[in-house]
Amino acid sequence: MKKHIATQYSGVHRLGSKLVGTLLLLFVMAMSAAAQDIIRVTGKVVDASKGEPLAFVNIMDMEMKKIVAQSDGDGRFSLNAHSNTSLRFSMTGAESQTVKLRGRDSLVVRLTMIDTNLGEAAVVVKRKVKELTITPTPIEIKGNMAYFKNVIGVPSKLFGHDCRLVAQRIFDNQTRKKHALMRPMVYDAVEYNQTQDRMYAFDMNGKDGDPLAKYILVKNDTLRDKHTDTRDAFMYMDSIFVKNPNDIFRGVIYAAIEDYNKIIYRDTIIATKGVIRPMRWLDFSFGSSEIADDNFIPKAKPQLRDSKGNIDLRFPIGKAEFNPNDEHNAIEIKKLQQQVQDIAATKDATVQALSISGTSSPDGKYTSNLSLAKRRMDYAINYFRMQMPENLRRNMKFSSNASVAPWSDVVKLMRKDTLNNEADQVESVARRFKGDAVSQGMKRLPFYNSLLQGKYLPMLRSVGYTMNYSIFRNLTLDEIKELYNQDYKKLSRYEFFHMYRSEDDEAKREKILRQALEVYPSFTAAANDLSALLIKRGTPDPEILRNFAGKKLYDENGNKQKVMAPAVVNQNQMVALLVNSEYQAADSLVEFIPKTEENRLLLAVNDAFMGRYDKNYDIIAQTGLRNEVVLLLAMKKDEEALEKSKGLTDDDAVTHYIKAICMHRSKDSNTSLKGNIELRKALTLDPSLIEIAENDADVNDLECIKEIKDKKNKKEVEKK
Repeated sequence: MKKHIATQYSGVHRLGSKLVGTLLLLFVMAMSAAAQDIIRVTGKVVDASKGEPLAFVNIMDMEMKKIVAQSDGDGRFSLNAHSNTSLRFSMTGAESQTVKLRGRDSLVVRLTMIDTNLGEAAVVVKRKVKELTITPTPIEIKGNMAYFKNVIGVPSKLFGHDCRLVAQRIFDNQTRKKHALMRPMVYDAVEYNQTQDRMYAFDMNGKDGDPLAKYILVKNDTLRDKHTDTRDAFMYMDSIFVKNPNDIFRGVIYAAIEDYNKIIYRDTIIATKGVIRPMRWLDFSFGSSEIADDNFIPKAKPQLRDSKGNIDLRFPIGKAEFNPNDEHNAIEIKKLQQQVQDIAATKDATVQALSISGTSSPDGKYTSNLSLAKRRMDYAINYFRMQMPENLRRNMKFSSNASVAPWSDVVKLMRKDTLNNEADQVESVARRFKGDAVSQGMKRLPFYNSLLQGKYLPMLRSVGYTMNYSIFRNLTLDEIKELYNQDYKKLSRYEFFHMYRSEDDEAKREKILRQALEVYPSFTAAANDLSALLIKRGTPDPEILRNFAGKKLYDENGNKQKVMAPAVVNQNQMVALLVNSEYQAADSLVEFIPKTEENRLLLAVNDAFMGRYDKNYDIIAQTGLRNEVVLLLAMKKDEEALEKSKGLTDDDAVTHYIKAICMHRSKDSNTSLKGNIELRKALTLDPSLIEIAENDADVNDLECIKEIKDKKNKKEVEKK
């Protein structure tokens, strides 16, 4: 069965009258708010007479002719729309209302409810028969699937030959405050269905046909369960994926009966009475493994490093050569030479390239400045080429480039020093004059010699360098730690791996692993070992290996051929997923888990959570009597579970709770009553179980639950 199906039934029957919608078709429209006339509209829909919020009201953008939103359980809605569009609000059993936005971004819409009786004749019929009935049943959860099963009783006189019954299940996650519309059930009388088919030109499933066609069952004796002369009964079953099976769930069924023109009956009926999920009590724990596959253990290898710095070389005015013996220049040159020497002294280090770039000030002619800057950089690069040791210079690449700084850079420097008046004057000259005339204009400024030539123009004359070098990073642990303390982002995969594998402190180890994944997101070894660490700690995180488990990965040697994730990655991820109740995701990894004795229990537990009990019973039973009882309850072998539970001796809350389930399931009324005693013990020992018990269809002592809950609340109030 399909999951998360939301349906709206609105359309015009070909008999000439509009059919009132009976279901909710939820369209999600991704609207762009880039246009200027698109606004965000929020609001609330309420009953005009009672002021109560109205849920599941369809909102249609009349300009786009599409349903763009739906009110939630609190009657609230939000959507993007053109500021001048009209919004139509409609729901079963209410008069539709169209609202012109006119730029408004907040609305309160009041819908008038319709009297759904067909007049006096219909009222008489209603008095003679009982209402539609639905027997509430438990939601049964296996893995991440919630299963629903209800019998709907329909009075025969209410459901005539010209009628359609539509039932829409509304699934409510009370923990997350979310609703979901499930697969509808549509039940047509034979004559009604034939008329519909005829009116749609015998193509109800076509493009312009009945939107509910694929859900239709036609009333006949084979589809109807055993019934009396006054009531039909049929089964409404479905399932839905639940991401968090430990959440609190409720369910209602919205049902409506219509003839060709009107709603003749509608009701919303509670369809569930708690949840059945004994597997929540299965006690399991698994170890974790660090990676050992050589394909994914990083090896030391040459790493390309960039070294950048500035050299403040002084050139004589108008000259392309600098004096290396100048005291200032000598210090600057020494900085670069020292770095080269350090690299040369490092074993297996090789300098790849040296690039020098320089900037000249904008005073004077632009072409002359640029030419001078280029000649200066050419001189500088040739000078440093000759200073390089022959063994390094042989395979090095040398390059240089030059540029002229704009006057705007002068303005920025002056404003930084809060010389805004002077900066304004410089900016004005640069704006009024063009080309080489700008420099002449600047020379007329009263502060040209003192500020511009004396301070700011020299600041724009700079020389920078970039030196690329490779170095074989097979460093000692101390050297790696030193590099790590300087900047952990410069570490190679090998250095991260060597460092965290040598660290004993768990907190430091986790920190290093997370930093490794920050720098190298595809670092398989780091991801696996971090996952293993968290599993060992009892706080597994499935997100860490989400992009690794069950997938092909590049190995750590950078091979183009992808290889499957190591077995330990898949094993660790399955453990993390099971602990976090992501059973469907865990089951998807089964094919990647080696069928070894080591993994026998892991695979058995996974199967059990997915409802595959029988073949794994013996394996799980060996883990302890309590787990055996839990599995028997999941298998609905209630009498056997009750008998086995008599051997449970642990005096803890969960054991008493499991005993209560066994006793409450017993067909013997005295035994069932004894279950109340066990439930009371469980909730008293651990009041946190109250929330579970309130939604657990396997424990039915509501009075006991309320009593223990009241005592708990009273104690909390007294503490305050």
